[in-house]
Amino acid sequence: MPDHYTYPGSDVLINKLGITDYEHWKFVETEVIGQRMGELREHPIPGSYDLTHFLAIHRALTRDLYVWAGEIRDTDTHPGGTGSIHCRPEFFSAEAERVFGELAARDHLRGLDADAFADGLAWAWGETTSLHATRDVNTRSQHIFFNQLARDAGWIIDWSRIPGDVFAHARTLAIVENHSGIDALIRPNLYTVEEAARQDELLERVHDHARGLSVRKITRDPEVLDRELDAARERRLPLPPDVFRRDTPHGGGPGLGR
Repeated sequence: MPDHYTYPGSDVLINKLGITDYEHWKFVETEVIGQRMGELREHPIPGSYDLTHFLAIHRALTRDLYVWAGEIRDTDTHPGGTGSIHCRPEFFSAEAERVFGELAARDHLRGLDADAFADGLAWAWGETTSLHATRDVNTRSQHIFFNQLARDAGWIIDWSRIPGDVFAHARTLAIVENHSGIDALIRPNLYTVEEAARQDELLERVHDHARGLSVRKITRDPEVLDRELDAARERRLPLPPDVFRRDTPHGGGPGLGR
């Protein structure tokens, strides 16, 4: 089915700069959005950690490039290699209300210990990955959104110790299985804001890694990523009782296709 977000016969997203060459487009997009990400880390967009807040972050990241910046997609998208699709547009409103409503009911994960916070953040990250609110640049929008939420809840994540491709794999598995992989990667690299403030090197690592978040890397075999993720799960501290239903596969919801 033709994708009205891309140039005909191309994977390049229609952009305000009129760039149609794939490599040139990806380079420019990486540079532009990377700069905007840095600005939002220094000057966060205030909000209620709801869909409106998420879309405001997306708009700030992509407004230089796309006319649909900050708008909910109206076409199907899918995570590669899973045989599934993200939440279908016709179910999006109800699913978004469910996800962001539960996040609000948990007071946006404030006042939790490290185990409960990591589990809750992993659940929310997996659910918003399933939603996939916009046509593209969801991953980078999530990164800004959830790191800001984490800081407001009193936590800093050391992303320099989390392989980007393994985390991306964990996000995909959160759609078709559960969010335990995201949790296993985040929990050992979680620090309180006070702890992080005493470690200048930690904050520098976090910022350096974030600047390189959108840089494309060599794609690795899913079996290798599975092994690394399984190892992370084994290293994970004993889990508390799960309030976010880890044992229930996400794929049964009405908003997802198989």
